[in-house]
Amino acid sequence: MQGRPLVFVDVETTGGMARDSRILEIGALRVETGKVVASMSQVLDPEEPVPGWITNLTGIEPYETAGKPTFSQALPQVAEILHGAVFVAHNVNFDYSFFTEEFRRLGKVFAMDKLCTVRLSRALYPNEQSHRLDEVIRRHGYHVSSRHRAYDDAEVLHKFWHDSLAHFGADHFYPASQRLLQLA
Repeated sequence: MQGRPLVFVDVETTGGMARDSRILEIGALRVETGKVVASMSQVLDPEEPVPGWITNLTGIEPYETAGKPTFSQALPQVAEILHGAVFVAHNVNFDYSFFTEEFRRLGKVFAMDKLCTVRLSRALYPNEQSHRLDEVIRRHGYHVSSRHRAYDDAEVLHKFWHDSLAHFGADHFYPASQRLLQLA
């Protein structure tokens, strides 16, 4: 885990199930040797209607997707930022499943090592009652410009990782995160 590139990822979607929904927005920060070396903040044309409840949650209006790239058009940028890294997300299987499904629709295979920051929060902070992202934000006093916007939420994950590493030290933090790494 230590020394590997990490990509902190969050997606906003048109629904709750990857098979029936699409990625609406991607936020990602690629970190190498502790430094952000690339980032992505992209609203996509999901090629399907944006439900009202999603607009209420994210603030992304249907008209804002007009003229935006589709996932297939954004694929070169997506592939570049993810290449050779560990996919890190809060409830990682949710975000990961959407990438898997988008790649499948294009006739491609998506496979990356992944790590869940919910599970990491549980491992590092076992006495906390909740490990939802809102609670991580509150507990650590993070300021988030736009909650439920992909880039802002991905940025919180990076802050959480960085701050937890500083708090626990490498000797405790890296073994804990390594135990949670799920190999592709």
